[in-house]
Amino acid sequence: MLCVVLLSCSIGVDEAHGQRFVLKTREAGFDNGWDGSGVAVADYDMDGDLDLYFVGQKAYDPFNPRSWNRLFRNNGDKTFTDVALEAGVRGENIPPTPHRVFGTKFSSSWADYDGDGDPDLFLTNIGPEVLFRNNGDGTFDDVTEQSGLQALGEYIENSASLWWDFDLDGDLDVFISSWSGKNRHYRNLGDGTFENLSVVSGLDVDVRTWMSMTLDMDENGLPDLYLVNDFGPNLLFLQQTDGSWVESSSTYEIGNNKESMGAAFGDANNDGLFDIFITNNAIHTHHLNSFYQASSAPPYFERGVELGLGETDWGWGTEFFDVDHDGDLELFAVNGSALENDTINRLFNNLLVENGVLEFEDVSESSGTDGLAESHGLVVFDYDDDGDLDMLVSNWREPLYLYENVTVTGNWLKVNLSGTTSNRNGVGAKLRLTTEDGVYHRLNDGVDFLGQSIQPVHFGLGSSSKANELLITWPNGNQEVFFDVAANQLFEIVEGSGFAVSTEDQLPHKMDFVASLYPNPVSDSAILRVVAPRTGTYNVEIFDALGRRVSVSSELLTADQQLDIDIHVDDAQPGVYLYRFVDNNGRHVVSGSFVKIR
Repeated sequence: MLCVVLLSCSIGVDEAHGQRFVLKTREAGFDNGWDGSGVAVADYDMDGDLDLYFVGQKAYDPFNPRSWNRLFRNNGDKTFTDVALEAGVRGENIPPTPHRVFGTKFSSSWADYDGDGDPDLFLTNIGPEVLFRNNGDGTFDDVTEQSGLQALGEYIENSASLWWDFDLDGDLDVFISSWSGKNRHYRNLGDGTFENLSVVSGLDVDVRTWMSMTLDMDENGLPDLYLVNDFGPNLLFLQQTDGSWVESSSTYEIGNNKESMGAAFGDANNDGLFDIFITNNAIHTHHLNSFYQASSAPPYFERGVELGLGETDWGWGTEFFDVDHDGDLELFAVNGSALENDTINRLFNNLLVENGVLEFEDVSESSGTDGLAESHGLVVFDYDDDGDLDMLVSNWREPLYLYENVTVTGNWLKVNLSGTTSNRNGVGAKLRLTTEDGVYHRLNDGVDFLGQSIQPVHFGLGSSSKANELLITWPNGNQEVFFDVAANQLFEIVEGSGFAVSTEDQLPHKMDFVASLYPNPVSDSAILRVVAPRTGTYNVEIFDALGRRVSVSSELLTADQQLDIDIHVDDAQPGVYLYRFVDNNGRHVVSGSFVKIR
């Protein structure tokens, strides 16, 4: 089932002036977010916009607001309200521990670990992690003890977590990175508890890991694991079909023994392969950043300095994203430490579309993103819901930086995934979008340095008014395709609602099927007008926003003749509803959505 929610957006081209961001920290209500570590976004209250969780790096002190974690609820008007206290997630239940050089509280990650449709929250700290189950009413319960995710040492610096479905059973497992102890690998048992597989899998390595990422690097259908490590080489563990893991960083030549901090996957040259960018500590050892260009077979090729991406001093959070909607991916990297002196954060513009080859230029100053704070955390998201991506940076000794993207230079598409046989938010899915101008690839992982988010996957479309094809490869390997997806909208996809395909070379041809519903929004009833390309019996199915089918009927449609179908929603609760048609061969034909009011 698929739902289309149209968003309003004013499209304009202002390439002569370049991309610009405006600092909106105070206006948005983020000016009380000081001394920050990890940040992550998700729609925790399920109201249609993205909320933010902020980790304060200091041990919780009820008399020091700068030590508090904060849950910033999105008010839908470009402002946010801190509701951490009433939600029960301020951090007062995290025992104070001795302050270390990187603080006492580290990462936040959102993951629907129990598959009930709302995002749950997981925090890593020195000592105990905390798993908060979302109650669906704006509050959270601490379920760490009963989940089996307890910390193994009192003062272990547990730096970050990765939520992934490593065993492809449809629920999210978790890998916990540690900077001062052994990493830990847990399987989700599907009943609210987790099984510790660290020793069995051999992933319990003690290598000062800052963060981890997942991608099927060897394309055997199983997720692999890449560890980003300080004081030693990064490690790539390839998952084998017999359940074992083989360390293969030397084969791929991505060991990067450079004191790594943050990393990101992104297809920077639009070749369908996911490259790796890594921020390093250049203060002590002059280890410049690395850019590993992916190849269809190992090894990868290191091009960081060659591409002009090497120098960001002591780098931390970083992310690929399409700043200007021209179809290629830019890079943003934040940096800072007590040892570096007023080094700006760096935004690198990708010149692939302009020049036809992969090149980057530093546009930090001209774009207004050259903040001087000691920055650690980063999350990129559409905070104002206008279609372009904004940036939020977490700083020590200063409040958050919220950079609003104020130069729209092209069309866009946001894709929200809902798994059915795959995990609920489609974490690990790959997306391939085709327009008349090019082919673009994205990975739905949500991973950042000290954070993991649940949010729509974003594409810039340039001048294209639609995506000709959108191919989804779900974590379990199933593929489906959607045709003629209009630009400048949030496109909702539930697994199983598109045309199923067995290989990328066997995409089915779209059917010339037309459907429209009016009025929309709907109060009591509406007319669904359809025209089918061929005579047949079609199922008309209606789902609620959580993917539950609330009605189904069969209709005989005659080829090329218009049929009006009455849709009655008198007794339905207000909200978004989705409809789809399935032909008599079981193929999904067309889908849409409507809003029930009153």
